[in-house]
Amino acid sequence: MLEITDGYRAAIVGDVRHMVLKAQLEIVDPDIAFGSGGGSGAAPWSKAEQLHNKELTLDSRYATLEPGRWMLDGTFRLIPDDPKALTGEIGYVGDVLSGPDGRFASPVWAEVTFSSVSILQACSVYFSTDPVDGIPEEFTVEVRSGDTAVYTKPYTGNTAASVSLDGFTVYDPTSIRVTVSRWSLPGRRLRVAEIIPGLYEEWTDDILASIDIQMRGNFACLAIPYGTCTLRMDNIDRRFEPRSKSGIFQSIEERQAIPVAIGAETEAGVVYQRVGVFYQANGGWKTGDNAMTMQWDLVDIVGLLADREFQAPAVLPTTLSGWMAALAGQLGTNFAKKYHVDPDYAGAAATVNDKADVEGKKCGDILRWVCMATGTWPRADAETGDLTAEPLWSAGNKLDLDNMTVYPVMKANDDLAVLTFQLFDSAKTVVNISGNATSSSKTLTVANPFLHTAAQAQTAARQILSQYGGIRLETTGRGDPASEIGDVDTVWLDESSATTGRRMEQSFSFSGGVLRDCRSVLLQADGSFLFENRQVFSQSGNFRVPPGVSQVRIILGQGGQGGARGEDGHVGGSGNFPGQGVTSGEGAQGLNGSGGRIWSGVVNVNPDTDYAVTIGKGGKASPTAGVPGEEGGESTFGVYSSANGKVYSPSFTDLASGSAYGRTGVEKPLAGSADGGIGGKGGEAGAGYWKELFWPDGRPRGWDFVVTKKPGPGKPGVDGADGVCAVSWSKP
Repeated sequence: MLEITDGYRAAIVGDVRHMVLKAQLEIVDPDIAFGSGGGSGAAPWSKAEQLHNKELTLDSRYATLEPGRWMLDGTFRLIPDDPKALTGEIGYVGDVLSGPDGRFASPVWAEVTFSSVSILQACSVYFSTDPVDGIPEEFTVEVRSGDTAVYTKPYTGNTAASVSLDGFTVYDPTSIRVTVSRWSLPGRRLRVAEIIPGLYEEWTDDILASIDIQMRGNFACLAIPYGTCTLRMDNIDRRFEPRSKSGIFQSIEERQAIPVAIGAETEAGVVYQRVGVFYQANGGWKTGDNAMTMQWDLVDIVGLLADREFQAPAVLPTTLSGWMAALAGQLGTNFAKKYHVDPDYAGAAATVNDKADVEGKKCGDILRWVCMATGTWPRADAETGDLTAEPLWSAGNKLDLDNMTVYPVMKANDDLAVLTFQLFDSAKTVVNISGNATSSSKTLTVANPFLHTAAQAQTAARQILSQYGGIRLETTGRGDPASEIGDVDTVWLDESSATTGRRMEQSFSFSGGVLRDCRSVLLQADGSFLFENRQVFSQSGNFRVPPGVSQVRIILGQGGQGGARGEDGHVGGSGNFPGQGVTSGEGAQGLNGSGGRIWSGVVNVNPDTDYAVTIGKGGKASPTAGVPGEEGGESTFGVYSSANGKVYSPSFTDLASGSAYGRTGVEKPLAGSADGGIGGKGGEAGAGYWKELFWPDGRPRGWDFVVTKKPGPGKPGVDGADGVCAVSWSKP
């Protein structure tokens, strides 16, 4: 689940919401290599390397010997003794001042240098947006190849803080130079925030006609699905015209990135949540409607790699992190660091016996093989776009019926009879592992060059079989951009019951200014190797460990917290003096009781031994508005205690059983669920009016507030549910 603000969350689930789109178009050669850059003369604190970091706004409020910029009232910060230690976005800063009329004695310039670009058809230059810095009034932009200015664009009377150029074609460009002869303010230095060799634009609803995003994951690493984004935009000005020699169409290349974000209108303005970084794939465009529209069919970084042939390095990696680096590097130098591995798994061993086992294979196959062997799964990170390998997690979102357009559809998940591994050892050993349903007609054979031993095969089998059996929940609703593939979501089926599932598919469909009909598929599997035997305690007792069992999985939940009484409704006079106005309103809902602390783990036990189980009582609701309800009691299993756990939001999810424990603010908490009680509803609003009073002789003598409807009292909160102890174990 992606991190979001409280305001964004409220806007997403609100009865009425306004969603908007944003896509950052970047048509820059994906293999570009930037040089050091420079200019005609730089101030000691200038940072020329920031001219190509995609930060378009300068942090330029620092004190310098320029008119009006040496103020010690906090408006400007001091430059440290070591100018290079100045932090923030500084950009390129010149070393000479403009004259009284804004002219420089000699023109000043700044430039970025680069290589590995075959063609350039657009560029942009960004200056400071701070009025105290000024902007250039007379300047030229040159696109150079070597020492020759192949394309020059002059500007006079400029009033904009940025300029974008297109309609030209320069082959083998090496630099872009901005030369300024006159500034808008006297006594000012040249300041340039960004010089972009290519197209870098922000597209919003006024350009984007529709967008359709499909995301999929395969946690068993048996396939390599990836995310796609179909983006349709207006092309009325025919900037993207394949037949135009002067347009920018020739600059569209594979691997160019387009980050996509979906925003929600909040009280603080639009807050955007990035839902993915998608890349131009070979042949992934088309025009329509006589080129009045342009459609881009984009894929995430996994999609870029999936069918690419792997070019093995001279020395093969031996760890998960090493293989992820090698795979990302297949996309070019600028992708070499676009990968992320969970730190706890980065050093996990991943080896092959023969280079021929991976040479020439598809990158997608190698990606899923290495993840299968290390207990992780591959995905594209939504926020960064990085190629990512991580273990499965337990956090996720809450889905309720108010945000679904139809009731969830439940379907049977696939069963598996037998899983066969062809090991890559000297004997070519075959290992057969029983599936979750021997009656199934489905069998599966895995030939993974990273698996060499039966123990490694069994580790992989645990992850594979955990995706079989059980059910799939299909939901259709308004969509939540904060959800990620891999999340464990809690689906509230009514005010009391809930179930859980791991999100394996989702879509975002935006058309006509509305985000709706967003489909998701949640997997609630119960395959083998998941401690299929289970006993749940809702009251204290003893658990007898079955013969031959030496490990059990325990879920301990303390009693849920009680909710608090709702606030009373109110009515009364308002204003600065009597008779001025009336204010009334419903009372605020009482504080919700949080779910009980949950502790879970796999522990060693002694066969044929009794372990004491205690179940904590649920906390009582608070009779006082604004005062939290009572917390629930501790639950234990032998020496293990729920006190060592934590409160989960929105719940602790147990995929093996589909149960959700420790929910917050439940209207009808289930017995033995560790759910917290909901806060009481606020009292009804009262009503009244100001009545003017008079003396017997008719003179006004004041006002009296008359209540015509007494405010209602706040409603009581709900007690928390008792705790739980769920014990599961595998067959010996």
